[in-house]
Amino acid sequence: MYRGFGVQGMPYLIAQGNQPQHRWRRLVPERTVINIGRSTSRWKVPWDSQISRNHITLQLDGEVARVQRYSEASNPVFYQGQEADEFTLDLNQHFVIGETSFTLVPSHLAATIAPAPPAAEQTFLFSDLHNMPFEQTAQRIELLSTLPQIISSATDDDELLSNLCDWLFQGIQRASGIAIVRQTTQDLDSIEVMHWDYRGKRDTYFSPSQNLIDKAIGSQLSTIHFWNQDTQSEYTELQGIDWAFCIPVQGTACHGWGLYIAGQTEGQSKLGNSSLTQLQVKQDMKYAELAATTLSQLRTLKNLERSQAHFRQYFPDVVVDSLMSGASEQILSPREVDLSVMFCDLTGFTHVSEGSAEDLMKLLSMTSESLSLITQQILAHDGVIGDFHGDAAMGFWGWPFPHTPKEHAIQACTAARDILSDLVKHEAFSATLGIASGRSVAGEIGSNDQVKVSVLGPVVNLAARLESMNRQFGTSILIDASTAKHIETEFQKLKVVPIGLVRPFGMERAVEVSTLLPKADAATIQTQLEQYADALTAVEESRLEEACELLSEVTDGKHPQLAFAHVLLGHVELHLALPRKTKMGLLKSEPHIMHLATK
Repeated sequence: MYRGFGVQGMPYLIAQGNQPQHRWRRLVPERTVINIGRSTSRWKVPWDSQISRNHITLQLDGEVARVQRYSEASNPVFYQGQEADEFTLDLNQHFVIGETSFTLVPSHLAATIAPAPPAAEQTFLFSDLHNMPFEQTAQRIELLSTLPQIISSATDDDELLSNLCDWLFQGIQRASGIAIVRQTTQDLDSIEVMHWDYRGKRDTYFSPSQNLIDKAIGSQLSTIHFWNQDTQSEYTELQGIDWAFCIPVQGTACHGWGLYIAGQTEGQSKLGNSSLTQLQVKQDMKYAELAATTLSQLRTLKNLERSQAHFRQYFPDVVVDSLMSGASEQILSPREVDLSVMFCDLTGFTHVSEGSAEDLMKLLSMTSESLSLITQQILAHDGVIGDFHGDAAMGFWGWPFPHTPKEHAIQACTAARDILSDLVKHEAFSATLGIASGRSVAGEIGSNDQVKVSVLGPVVNLAARLESMNRQFGTSILIDASTAKHIETEFQKLKVVPIGLVRPFGMERAVEVSTLLPKADAATIQTQLEQYADALTAVEESRLEEACELLSEVTDGKHPQLAFAHVLLGHVELHLALPRKTKMGLLKSEPHIMHLATK
Protein backbone atom coordinates (compact mmCIF):
# COMPACT_ATOMS: atom_id res chain seq x y z
CA MET A 1 0.00 0.00 0.00
CA TYR A 2 1.33 3.44 -0.94
CA ARG A 3 0.26 6.85 0.14
CA GLY A 4 1.56 10.33 -0.57
CA PHE A 5 3.68 12.35 1.82
CA GLY A 6 2.38 15.60 3.33
CA VAL A 7 -1.28 16.56 3.07
CA GLN A 8 -3.23 13.97 1.13
CA GLY A 9 -4.43 15.27 -2.22
CA MET A 10 -1.81 18.02 -2.55
CA PRO A 11 -0.58 18.00 -6.18
CA TYR A 12 2.93 18.49 -7.49
CA LEU A 13 4.08 21.39 -9.65
CA ILE A 14 6.79 20.32 -12.10
CA ALA A 15 9.11 22.90 -13.67
CA GLN A 16 11.03 21.60 -16.72
CA GLY A 17 13.57 23.61 -18.72
CA ASN A 18 15.19 22.70 -22.02
CA GLN A 19 17.89 20.60 -20.30
CA PRO A 20 17.11 17.40 -18.34
CA GLN A 21 18.79 18.75 -15.21
CA HIS A 22 16.77 21.97 -15.37
CA ARG A 23 13.84 20.58 -13.45
CA TRP A 24 12.14 20.35 -10.08
CA ARG A 25 8.99 18.72 -8.70
CA ARG A 26 7.47 20.16 -5.52
CA LEU A 27 4.30 19.68 -3.50
CA VAL A 28 1.95 22.65 -3.71
CA PRO A 29 0.69 23.56 -0.21
CA GLU A 30 -2.94 24.48 0.31
CA ARG A 31 -4.05 28.05 1.06
CA THR A 32 -0.56 29.43 0.48
CA VAL A 33 0.44 31.99 -2.14
CA ILE A 34 3.60 30.78 -3.91
CA ASN A 35 5.96 33.23 -5.59
CA ILE A 36 7.75 31.78 -8.62
CA GLY A 37 10.64 33.54 -10.30
CA ARG A 38 14.34 33.46 -10.97
CA SER A 39 15.35 34.60 -7.47
CA THR A 40 12.50 33.54 -5.17
CA SER A 41 13.59 31.59 -2.11
CA ARG A 42 12.16 28.10 -2.68
CA TRP A 43 10.33 28.16 -5.98
CA LYS A 44 13.11 29.70 -8.04
CA VAL A 45 13.87 28.87 -11.68
CA PRO A 46 17.50 29.98 -11.98
CA TRP A 47 18.20 28.36 -15.36
CA ASP A 48 15.83 30.50 -17.45
CA SER A 49 16.90 34.09 -18.12
CA GLN A 50 13.49 34.91 -19.62
CA ILE A 51 11.85 34.48 -16.22
CA SER A 52 11.84 37.61 -14.04
CA ARG A 53 13.03 37.72 -10.44
CA ASN A 54 9.37 37.57 -9.39
CA HIS A 55 7.24 36.42 -12.30
CA ILE A 56 4.00 34.80 -11.10
CA THR A 57 2.00 33.82 -8.03
CA LEU A 58 0.28 30.44 -7.77
CA GLN A 59 -2.27 29.44 -5.15
CA LEU A 60 -3.97 26.07 -4.78
CA ASP A 61 -7.76 26.21 -4.57
CA GLY A 62 -9.18 22.71 -4.18
CA GLU A 63 -8.02 20.67 -7.16
CA VAL A 64 -7.09 23.69 -9.29
CA ALA A 65 -4.41 26.36 -9.03
CA ARG A 66 -4.94 30.07 -9.64
CA VAL A 67 -2.05 31.69 -11.48
CA GLN A 68 -1.43 35.43 -11.76
CA ARG A 69 1.42 37.22 -13.54
CA TYR A 70 3.17 40.12 -11.83
CA SER A 71 2.63 43.34 -13.77
CA GLU A 72 6.37 44.10 -13.66
CA ALA A 73 7.32 40.69 -15.12
CA SER A 74 9.14 41.20 -18.42
CA ASN A 75 7.91 38.25 -20.49
CA PRO A 76 4.43 36.80 -21.05
CA VAL A 77 2.93 33.62 -19.65
CA PHE A 78 1.46 31.21 -22.23
CA TYR A 79 -1.52 29.07 -21.25
CA GLN A 80 -3.25 26.86 -23.85
CA GLY A 81 -1.21 28.58 -26.55
CA GLN A 82 -2.33 32.09 -25.64
CA GLU A 83 -0.81 34.87 -23.56
CA ALA A 84 -2.57 35.04 -20.19
CA ASP A 85 -2.00 37.25 -17.16
CA GLU A 86 -4.45 35.37 -14.96
CA PHE A 87 -5.95 31.89 -15.33
CA THR A 88 -7.01 28.69 -13.54
CA LEU A 89 -4.80 25.62 -13.98
CA ASP A 90 -6.39 22.15 -13.75
CA LEU A 91 -4.57 18.91 -12.96
CA ASN A 92 -2.40 17.66 -15.86
CA GLN A 93 -2.45 21.09 -17.51
CA HIS A 94 0.61 23.26 -18.02
CA PHE A 95 1.74 26.78 -18.82
CA VAL A 96 5.00 28.12 -20.27
CA ILE A 97 7.31 31.01 -19.41
CA GLY A 98 10.36 31.45 -21.63
CA GLU A 99 11.86 28.00 -22.17
CA THR A 100 10.32 26.44 -19.05
CA SER A 101 7.02 24.60 -18.76
CA PHE A 102 5.11 24.25 -15.47
CA THR A 103 2.75 21.29 -15.06
CA LEU A 104 0.30 20.55 -12.23
CA VAL A 105 0.11 16.78 -11.65
CA PRO A 106 -1.43 14.46 -9.02
CA SER A 107 0.88 13.37 -6.21
CA HIS A 108 -0.15 9.71 -5.92
CA LEU A 109 1.71 6.74 -7.36
CA ALA A 110 0.27 3.61 -8.93
CA ALA A 111 0.88 0.81 -6.43
CA THR A 112 2.59 -2.45 -7.28
CA ILE A 113 2.14 -5.04 -4.55
CA ALA A 114 3.47 -8.00 -6.55
CA PRO A 115 5.54 -6.91 -9.57
CA ALA A 116 7.22 -9.29 -11.96
CA PRO A 117 9.87 -11.36 -10.15
CA PRO A 118 13.42 -10.18 -10.87
CA ALA A 119 15.80 -12.22 -12.98
CA ALA A 120 18.54 -11.51 -10.44
CA GLU A 121 18.79 -10.08 -6.93
CA GLN A 122 21.84 -8.93 -5.00
CA THR A 123 22.28 -7.46 -1.52
CA PHE A 124 25.20 -5.40 -0.24
CA LEU A 125 26.66 -4.11 2.98
CA PHE A 126 28.02 -0.58 2.83
CA SER A 127 31.52 -2.03 3.11
CA ASP A 128 30.93 -4.11 -0.02
CA LEU A 129 30.80 -0.96 -2.14
CA HIS A 130 33.34 1.05 -0.16
CA ASN A 131 36.37 0.33 -2.38
CA MET A 132 34.53 0.57 -5.68
CA PRO A 133 35.76 3.51 -7.81
CA PHE A 134 33.33 6.08 -9.19
CA GLU A 135 32.84 6.77 -12.85
CA GLN A 136 32.66 10.51 -13.57
CA THR A 137 34.61 10.90 -10.33
CA ALA A 138 35.17 14.67 -10.49
CA GLN A 139 31.50 15.43 -11.18
CA ARG A 140 30.24 13.18 -8.39
CA ILE A 141 32.75 14.47 -5.84
CA GLU A 142 31.65 18.00 -6.68
CA LEU A 143 28.00 17.00 -6.25
CA LEU A 144 28.75 15.25 -2.95
CA SER A 145 30.37 18.43 -1.66
CA THR A 146 27.09 20.30 -2.18
CA LEU A 147 24.88 17.76 -0.39
CA PRO A 148 25.39 19.00 3.21
CA GLN A 149 24.28 22.50 2.21
CA ILE A 150 21.28 21.15 0.28
CA ILE A 151 20.11 19.17 3.31
CA SER A 152 20.90 21.70 6.04
CA SER A 153 19.35 24.67 4.19
CA ALA A 154 15.94 22.99 3.74
CA THR A 155 13.23 24.66 5.82
CA ASP A 156 11.05 21.54 6.10
CA ASP A 157 10.94 17.89 5.08
CA ASP A 158 9.06 18.56 1.84
CA GLU A 159 11.80 20.93 0.66
CA LEU A 160 14.51 18.56 1.89
CA LEU A 161 13.12 15.58 -0.04
CA SER A 162 12.49 17.61 -3.19
CA ASN A 163 16.05 18.95 -3.18
CA LEU A 164 17.50 15.51 -2.44
CA CYS A 165 15.56 13.93 -5.29
CA ASP A 166 16.83 16.58 -7.74
CA TRP A 167 20.37 16.03 -6.45
CA LEU A 168 20.15 12.25 -6.94
CA PHE A 169 19.02 12.67 -10.54
CA GLN A 170 22.05 14.88 -11.23
CA GLY A 171 24.43 12.20 -10.00
CA ILE A 172 22.59 9.11 -11.30
CA GLN A 173 21.88 10.00 -14.89
CA ARG A 174 20.76 6.45 -15.74
CA ALA A 175 17.83 6.81 -13.34
CA SER A 176 14.33 7.01 -14.77
CA GLY A 177 12.48 7.31 -11.46
CA ILE A 178 13.39 8.06 -7.87
CA ALA A 179 11.23 7.71 -4.76
CA ILE A 180 12.09 8.50 -1.16
CA VAL A 181 10.02 6.07 0.87
CA ARG A 182 9.29 5.14 4.47
CA GLN A 183 8.12 1.87 5.98
CA THR A 184 5.63 2.79 8.67
CA THR A 185 5.96 1.22 12.10
CA GLN A 186 2.22 0.71 12.49
CA ASP A 187 1.98 -1.63 9.53
CA LEU A 188 5.14 -3.14 8.09
CA ASP A 189 3.30 -3.83 4.84
CA SER A 190 2.57 -0.12 4.42
CA ILE A 191 5.04 1.94 2.42
CA GLU A 192 4.71 5.71 2.46
CA VAL A 193 6.07 7.49 -0.61
CA MET A 194 7.30 10.78 0.79
CA HIS A 195 8.55 12.25 -2.50
CA TRP A 196 9.06 10.98 -6.03
CA ASP A 197 9.86 12.02 -9.57
CA TYR A 198 9.90 10.24 -12.93
CA ARG A 199 12.13 11.43 -15.76
CA GLY A 200 12.07 8.44 -18.10
CA LYS A 201 11.95 8.75 -21.85
CA ARG A 202 8.47 7.30 -22.03
CA ASP A 203 5.41 9.19 -20.91
CA THR A 204 4.34 6.44 -18.52
CA TYR A 205 3.71 5.89 -14.85
CA PHE A 206 6.26 5.19 -12.14
CA SER A 207 5.54 2.36 -9.71
CA PRO A 208 8.16 1.38 -7.11
CA SER A 209 8.36 -2.30 -6.18
CA GLN A 210 7.04 -2.91 -2.69
CA ASN A 211 8.77 -6.30 -2.61
CA LEU A 212 12.15 -4.65 -3.15
CA ILE A 213 11.50 -1.87 -0.63
CA ASP A 214 10.27 -4.29 2.05
CA LYS A 215 13.32 -6.51 1.58
CA ALA A 216 15.86 -3.67 1.70
CA ILE A 217 14.40 -1.81 4.67
CA GLY A 218 13.49 -4.98 6.54
CA SER A 219 17.00 -6.44 6.22
CA GLN A 220 18.78 -3.04 6.36
CA LEU A 221 20.81 -4.17 3.35
CA SER A 222 21.09 -2.32 0.06
CA THR A 223 19.26 -4.50 -2.46
CA ILE A 224 19.14 -4.47 -6.25
CA HIS A 225 16.77 -6.21 -8.68
CA PHE A 226 17.45 -6.85 -12.37
CA TRP A 227 14.72 -7.78 -14.86
CA ASN A 228 15.14 -9.34 -18.31
CA GLN A 229 14.85 -6.89 -21.17
CA ASP A 230 13.78 -9.63 -23.59
CA THR A 231 11.04 -11.02 -21.35
CA GLN A 232 7.52 -9.67 -21.67
CA SER A 233 6.66 -7.83 -18.43
CA GLU A 234 3.94 -5.23 -18.13
CA TYR A 235 5.59 -3.91 -14.97
CA THR A 236 8.99 -3.15 -16.54
CA GLU A 237 7.67 -2.36 -20.03
CA LEU A 238 5.32 0.40 -18.90
CA GLN A 239 7.98 2.04 -16.75
CA GLY A 240 10.84 1.61 -19.19
CA ILE A 241 13.13 0.07 -16.55
CA ASP A 242 15.14 -3.11 -16.14
CA TRP A 243 16.83 -2.48 -12.79
CA ALA A 244 15.98 -0.91 -9.46
CA PHE A 245 17.66 -0.71 -6.09
CA CYS A 246 16.68 0.45 -2.63
CA ILE A 247 19.14 1.88 -0.09
CA PRO A 248 17.98 1.78 3.57
CA VAL A 249 18.75 5.01 5.43
CA GLN A 250 20.33 4.17 8.77
CA GLY A 251 19.74 5.95 12.08
CA THR A 252 16.80 6.94 14.27
CA ALA A 253 16.39 10.31 12.54
CA CYS A 254 15.38 8.50 9.33
CA HIS A 255 13.89 5.33 10.83
CA GLY A 256 12.34 3.14 8.14
CA TRP A 257 13.44 5.41 5.28
CA GLY A 258 14.76 4.20 1.96
CA LEU A 259 16.04 5.64 -1.34
CA TYR A 260 14.41 3.79 -4.26
CA ILE A 261 16.00 4.34 -7.67
CA ALA A 262 15.07 2.64 -10.95
CA GLY A 263 16.37 2.90 -14.51
CA GLN A 264 17.17 1.14 -17.76
CA THR A 265 20.50 -0.09 -19.09
CA GLU A 266 21.73 0.76 -22.54
CA GLY A 267 21.97 -2.17 -24.93
CA GLN A 268 20.23 -5.53 -24.76
CA SER A 269 21.66 -7.58 -21.91
CA LYS A 270 19.59 -10.74 -21.55
CA LEU A 271 19.56 -10.72 -17.76
CA GLY A 272 20.47 -7.12 -17.19
CA ASN A 273 23.33 -8.35 -15.07
CA SER A 274 26.34 -8.28 -17.37
CA SER A 275 29.61 -7.23 -15.80
CA LEU A 276 29.34 -3.75 -17.31
CA THR A 277 25.74 -3.31 -16.17
CA GLN A 278 26.56 -4.52 -12.68
CA LEU A 279 29.56 -2.19 -12.41
CA GLN A 280 27.59 0.84 -13.54
CA VAL A 281 24.62 0.20 -11.26
CA LYS A 282 26.86 -0.61 -8.29
CA GLN A 283 28.59 2.73 -8.82
CA ASP A 284 25.19 4.37 -8.70
CA MET A 285 24.40 2.42 -5.53
CA LYS A 286 27.63 3.65 -3.90
CA TYR A 287 26.69 7.22 -4.76
CA ALA A 288 23.19 6.72 -3.31
CA GLU A 289 24.60 5.06 -0.17
CA LEU A 290 26.85 8.07 0.46
CA ALA A 291 23.78 10.27 0.04
CA ALA A 292 21.81 8.11 2.50
CA THR A 293 24.62 8.28 5.07
CA THR A 294 24.93 12.06 4.74
CA LEU A 295 21.16 12.46 4.93
CA SER A 296 20.99 10.43 8.15
CA GLN A 297 23.87 12.26 9.81
CA LEU A 298 22.70 15.75 8.92
CA ARG A 299 19.08 15.03 9.79
CA THR A 300 20.24 13.68 13.16
CA LEU A 301 22.17 16.91 13.64
CA LYS A 302 19.14 19.01 12.71
CA ASN A 303 16.96 17.05 15.13
CA LEU A 304 19.59 17.60 17.81
CA GLU A 305 19.61 21.33 17.08
CA ARG A 306 15.81 21.44 17.30
CA SER A 307 15.91 19.58 20.62
CA GLN A 308 18.55 21.97 21.92
CA ALA A 309 16.50 24.97 20.82
CA HIS A 310 13.46 23.51 22.60
CA PHE A 311 15.37 22.82 25.81
CA ARG A 312 17.01 26.26 25.76
CA GLN A 313 13.56 27.81 26.13
CA TYR A 314 13.34 26.31 29.62
CA PHE A 315 16.86 25.45 30.83
CA PRO A 316 20.18 27.29 31.14
CA ASP A 317 22.99 26.23 28.81
CA VAL A 318 24.79 24.05 31.34
CA VAL A 319 21.64 21.96 31.84
CA VAL A 320 20.98 21.70 28.09
CA ASP A 321 24.50 20.42 27.49
CA SER A 322 23.94 17.67 30.06
CA LEU A 323 20.51 16.78 28.69
CA MET A 324 21.92 16.39 25.19
CA SER A 325 24.64 14.07 26.50
CA GLY A 326 22.01 11.35 26.87
CA ALA A 327 21.33 11.49 30.61
CA SER A 328 18.01 13.32 30.34
CA GLU A 329 15.93 10.67 32.14
CA GLN A 330 18.17 10.72 35.19
CA ILE A 331 18.54 14.51 35.20
CA LEU A 332 14.81 15.22 34.88
CA SER A 333 13.59 12.63 37.38
CA PRO A 334 11.57 14.22 40.25
CA ARG A 335 13.32 14.53 43.60
CA GLU A 336 13.17 16.58 46.78
CA VAL A 337 15.68 19.45 46.81
CA ASP A 338 16.34 22.89 48.29
CA LEU A 339 15.03 25.53 45.89
CA SER A 340 14.39 29.20 45.45
CA VAL A 341 11.12 29.76 43.57
CA MET A 342 10.09 32.97 41.83
CA PHE A 343 6.65 34.03 40.62
CA CYS A 344 6.56 37.02 38.29
CA ASP A 345 3.30 38.65 37.17
CA LEU A 346 2.88 41.45 34.65
CA THR A 347 1.13 44.45 36.20
CA GLY A 348 -1.31 46.54 34.22
CA PHE A 349 -2.23 43.56 32.07
CA THR A 350 -5.95 43.74 32.83
CA HIS A 351 -6.15 47.43 31.92
CA VAL A 352 -4.17 46.96 28.71
CA SER A 353 -6.18 43.87 27.71
CA GLU A 354 -9.46 45.76 28.10
CA GLY A 355 -8.11 48.49 25.84
CA SER A 356 -6.87 45.95 23.31
CA ALA A 357 -10.14 44.08 22.83
CA GLU A 358 -10.18 45.10 19.16
CA ASP A 359 -6.54 44.16 18.56
CA LEU A 360 -5.84 40.92 20.39
CA MET A 361 -2.78 40.11 18.28
CA LYS A 362 -1.15 43.34 19.44
CA LEU A 363 -1.91 42.33 23.03
CA LEU A 364 -0.36 38.92 22.38
CA SER A 365 2.75 40.55 20.92
CA MET A 366 3.16 42.90 23.90
CA THR A 367 2.64 40.08 26.38
CA SER A 368 5.03 37.74 24.59
CA GLU A 369 7.72 40.42 24.44
CA SER A 370 7.44 41.10 28.17
CA LEU A 371 7.38 37.40 29.10
CA SER A 372 10.44 36.89 26.90
CA LEU A 373 12.33 39.52 28.88
CA ILE A 374 11.39 37.67 32.07
CA THR A 375 12.43 34.23 30.83
CA GLN A 376 15.68 35.56 29.35
CA GLN A 377 16.77 36.81 32.76
CA ILE A 378 15.72 33.61 34.52
CA LEU A 379 17.84 31.59 32.09
CA ALA A 380 20.69 34.12 32.17
CA HIS A 381 20.94 33.57 35.92
CA ASP A 382 20.94 29.75 35.56
CA GLY A 383 17.29 29.31 36.48
CA VAL A 384 14.73 26.89 35.04
CA ILE A 385 11.43 28.00 33.47
CA GLY A 386 8.78 26.17 35.45
CA ASP A 387 5.48 27.28 33.97
CA PHE A 388 3.40 30.06 32.44
CA HIS A 389 0.05 31.17 33.82
CA GLY A 390 -1.42 33.65 31.35
CA ASP A 391 0.53 36.85 32.00
CA ALA A 392 2.70 35.28 34.73
CA ALA A 393 5.82 33.13 34.70
CA MET A 394 7.43 30.89 37.29
CA GLY A 395 11.13 30.10 37.56
CA PHE A 396 13.20 28.20 40.08
CA TRP A 397 16.81 27.63 41.10
CA GLY A 398 18.61 24.69 42.74
CA TRP A 399 17.61 21.95 40.26
CA PRO A 400 18.55 19.84 38.34
CA PHE A 401 22.09 20.51 39.58
CA PRO A 402 22.33 21.27 43.30
CA HIS A 403 23.56 24.62 44.58
CA THR A 404 23.90 25.89 48.11
CA PRO A 405 20.76 27.66 49.39
CA LYS A 406 22.76 30.89 49.48
CA GLU A 407 23.79 30.53 45.82
CA HIS A 408 20.32 29.96 44.40
CA ALA A 409 18.73 32.62 46.63
CA ILE A 410 21.22 35.18 45.29
CA GLN A 411 20.61 34.02 41.70
CA ALA A 412 16.84 34.37 42.10
CA CYS A 413 17.05 37.86 43.61
CA THR A 414 19.57 39.03 41.01
CA ALA A 415 17.26 37.78 38.26
CA ALA A 416 14.34 39.66 39.86
CA ARG A 417 16.34 42.88 39.91
CA ASP A 418 17.37 42.50 36.25
CA ILE A 419 13.81 41.63 35.17
CA LEU A 420 12.51 44.92 36.56
CA SER A 421 15.40 46.79 34.97
CA ASP A 422 14.79 45.22 31.54
CA LEU A 423 11.06 45.94 31.64
CA VAL A 424 11.78 49.62 32.33
CA LYS A 425 14.35 49.80 29.51
CA HIS A 426 11.96 48.27 26.98
CA GLU A 427 8.96 50.31 28.14
CA ALA A 428 7.00 47.08 28.47
CA PHE A 429 4.63 46.05 31.24
CA SER A 430 5.89 46.46 34.79
CA ALA A 431 5.94 43.42 37.07
CA THR A 432 5.61 42.20 40.63
CA LEU A 433 7.70 39.32 41.93
CA GLY A 434 7.61 36.93 44.88
CA ILE A 435 10.53 34.73 45.93
CA ALA A 436 10.50 31.95 48.53
CA SER A 437 13.13 29.33 49.41
CA GLY A 438 12.91 25.87 50.96
CA ARG A 439 12.39 22.16 50.28
CA SER A 440 10.31 21.19 47.26
CA VAL A 441 9.92 18.42 44.72
CA ALA A 442 11.24 19.34 41.26
CA GLY A 443 11.40 17.41 38.00
CA GLU A 444 9.03 15.97 35.42
CA ILE A 445 5.63 16.23 37.10
CA GLY A 446 2.20 15.45 35.67
CA SER A 447 -0.30 12.77 34.73
CA ASN A 448 0.28 9.54 32.84
CA ASP A 449 -0.75 11.32 29.65
CA GLN A 450 1.17 14.57 29.97
CA VAL A 451 4.18 15.68 31.99
CA LYS A 452 6.13 18.90 32.24
CA VAL A 453 9.11 20.13 34.20
CA SER A 454 7.80 21.91 37.27
CA VAL A 455 8.09 22.21 41.04
CA LEU A 456 5.68 21.21 43.79
CA GLY A 457 5.46 22.10 47.47
CA PRO A 458 4.53 24.77 50.05
CA VAL A 459 7.39 27.00 48.88
CA VAL A 460 5.70 27.33 45.48
CA ASN A 461 2.43 28.44 47.08
CA LEU A 462 4.28 30.91 49.29
CA ALA A 463 6.13 32.45 46.35
CA ALA A 464 2.81 32.92 44.55
CA ARG A 465 1.27 34.54 47.67
CA LEU A 466 4.24 36.86 48.07
CA GLU A 467 3.92 37.98 44.46
CA SER A 468 0.23 38.85 44.91
CA MET A 469 0.91 40.67 48.22
CA ASN A 470 3.00 43.28 46.38
CA ARG A 471 -0.22 45.01 45.34
CA GLN A 472 -1.23 45.59 48.97
CA PHE A 473 2.21 46.70 50.13
CA GLY A 474 2.98 48.87 47.10
CA THR A 475 6.19 46.95 46.44
CA SER A 476 7.71 45.26 43.40
CA ILE A 477 9.60 42.39 45.07
CA LEU A 478 8.70 40.46 48.21
CA ILE A 479 10.83 37.66 49.65
CA ASP A 480 10.42 35.26 52.55
CA ALA A 481 12.69 34.93 55.61
CA SER A 482 14.65 31.98 54.20
CA THR A 483 15.60 33.95 51.11
CA ALA A 484 16.40 37.10 53.10
CA LYS A 485 18.64 35.16 55.48
CA HIS A 486 20.85 33.97 52.62
CA ILE A 487 21.35 37.32 50.90
CA GLU A 488 21.56 39.86 53.74
CA THR A 489 25.35 39.92 53.85
CA GLU A 490 26.05 38.79 50.29
CA PHE A 491 23.83 41.02 48.21
CA GLN A 492 25.64 44.13 47.01
CA LYS A 493 23.22 45.98 44.73
CA LEU A 494 19.93 45.61 46.59
CA LYS A 495 19.03 46.35 50.19
CA VAL A 496 16.92 43.89 52.14
CA VAL A 497 14.19 45.80 54.02
CA PRO A 498 12.14 43.74 56.54
CA ILE A 499 8.43 44.64 56.35
CA GLY A 500 7.16 42.51 59.20
CA LEU A 501 5.31 39.38 60.15
CA VAL A 502 2.33 38.80 57.84
CA ARG A 503 -0.43 36.22 57.80
CA PRO A 504 -1.50 35.98 54.12
CA PHE A 505 -5.17 35.55 53.35
CA GLY A 506 -6.20 31.91 53.70
CA MET A 507 -2.99 30.78 55.40
CA GLU A 508 -2.75 29.65 59.01
CA ARG A 509 0.86 30.49 59.65
CA ALA A 510 2.46 33.92 59.58
CA VAL A 511 5.56 34.56 57.48
CA GLU A 512 8.33 37.10 57.77
CA VAL A 513 8.24 39.29 54.69
CA SER A 514 10.93 41.59 53.29
CA THR A 515 11.24 43.71 50.19
CA LEU A 516 14.25 44.53 48.05
CA LEU A 517 15.13 48.13 47.20
CA PRO A 518 17.96 49.34 44.96
CA LYS A 519 20.73 50.56 47.25
CA ALA A 520 20.82 53.90 45.47
CA ASP A 521 17.12 54.46 46.21
CA ALA A 522 17.46 53.18 49.77
CA ALA A 523 20.23 55.69 50.46
CA THR A 524 17.85 58.60 49.77
CA ILE A 525 15.39 57.41 52.43
CA GLN A 526 17.85 55.97 54.94
CA THR A 527 16.40 57.97 57.85
CA GLN A 528 12.86 56.80 57.15
CA LEU A 529 14.02 53.18 56.80
CA GLU A 530 15.68 53.38 60.20
CA GLN A 531 12.47 54.83 61.67
CA TYR A 532 10.47 52.00 60.10
CA ALA A 533 12.84 49.44 61.60
CA ASP A 534 12.41 51.06 65.02
CA ALA A 535 8.63 51.04 64.58
CA LEU A 536 8.70 47.38 63.64
CA THR A 537 10.65 46.58 66.80
CA ALA A 538 8.15 48.57 68.84
CA VAL A 539 5.25 46.61 67.33
CA GLU A 540 6.95 43.31 68.12
CA GLU A 541 7.36 44.49 71.73
CA SER A 542 3.70 45.70 71.88
CA ARG A 543 4.71 49.39 72.20
CA LEU A 544 1.96 50.35 69.77
CA GLU A 545 1.69 54.08 70.61
CA GLU A 546 5.42 54.56 69.98
CA ALA A 547 5.17 52.54 66.76
CA CYS A 548 2.23 54.64 65.58
CA GLU A 549 4.15 57.86 66.14
CA LEU A 550 7.20 56.60 64.24
CA LEU A 551 5.13 55.28 61.34
CA SER A 552 3.26 58.57 61.06
CA GLU A 553 6.58 60.34 60.58
CA VAL A 554 7.66 57.78 57.97
CA THR A 555 4.47 58.11 55.92
CA ASP A 556 4.36 61.92 56.09
CA GLY A 557 7.13 62.05 53.51
CA LYS A 558 4.93 60.31 50.94
CA HIS A 559 7.88 58.41 49.45
CA PRO A 560 6.54 55.82 46.97
CA GLN A 561 9.26 53.34 48.02
CA LEU A 562 7.76 53.41 51.56
CA ALA A 563 4.19 52.56 50.62
CA PHE A 564 4.43 49.42 52.74
CA ALA A 565 4.67 51.61 55.86
CA HIS A 566 1.01 52.60 55.38
CA VAL A 567 -0.03 48.96 55.77
CA LEU A 568 1.75 48.59 59.11
CA LEU A 569 0.45 51.99 60.27
CA GLY A 570 -3.12 50.97 59.46
CA HIS A 571 -2.61 47.71 61.31
CA VAL A 572 -1.31 49.50 64.42
CA GLU A 573 -4.08 52.11 64.36
CA LEU A 574 -6.67 49.34 64.13
CA HIS A 575 -5.28 47.63 67.22
CA LEU A 576 -5.21 50.91 69.12
CA ALA A 577 -8.75 51.91 68.13
CA LEU A 578 -10.53 48.61 68.76
CA PRO A 579 -10.52 47.44 72.37
CA ARG A 580 -12.48 44.29 71.48
CA LYS A 581 -10.23 43.11 68.70
CA THR A 582 -11.52 39.54 68.53
CA LYS A 583 -14.65 40.76 66.76
CA MET A 584 -12.43 41.89 63.90
CA GLY A 585 -10.71 38.54 63.70
CA LEU A 586 -7.61 39.90 65.47
CA LEU A 587 -6.03 38.31 68.52
CA LYS A 588 -4.86 40.47 71.44
CA SER A 589 -1.74 38.33 71.62
CA GLU A 590 -0.83 39.06 67.97
CA PRO A 591 -0.54 42.82 67.45
CA HIS A 592 2.77 42.13 65.73
CA ILE A 593 1.16 40.11 62.90
CA MET A 594 -0.36 41.93 59.95
CA HIS A 595 -3.48 40.12 58.72
CA LEU A 596 -4.30 40.44 55.04
CA ALA A 597 -8.02 40.26 54.31
CA THR A 598 -7.60 39.64 50.56
CA LYS A 599 -5.18 37.75 48.34
